[in-house]
Amino acid sequence: MLGKYQGSGRSGAFDWYFQRISGIALVIGLFAHFVVLHFLTDPPLTYAKVMARLSSPIWKTFDIAFLVFAVYHALNGFKMIIDDYVHAPTLRSLLIGTLWVVAIVFFVMGFLTIVSL
Repeated sequence: MLGKYQGSGRSGAFDWYFQRISGIALVIGLFAHFVVLHFLTDPPLTYAKVMARLSSPIWKTFDIAFLVFAVYHALNGFKMIIDDYVHAPTLRSLLIGTLWVVAIVFFVMGFLTIVSL
């Protein structure tokens, strides 16, 4: 017997699957970041070297993709926690709406930072 709470009516399989995909993409991106910045760059790492790397469209694309995966992974993780533990529909809607606003703000701020460099 489920009781009063019947869930959202979705299985969550899509969210679960893409949480794993975004996690793998983040690990690969983080590994690439560390290899390029900490092993392939002559020490010391300076502001000028970072700016030279960020002036490349390839690295900007890489950083934007990394940002998309990071924001999605965080948003989806928090959404899954809210779905699991918040049973009141009004509170759940309020929290997920707030989560979307925060995610959009973080994405826009990150995107503008990457593109403006």
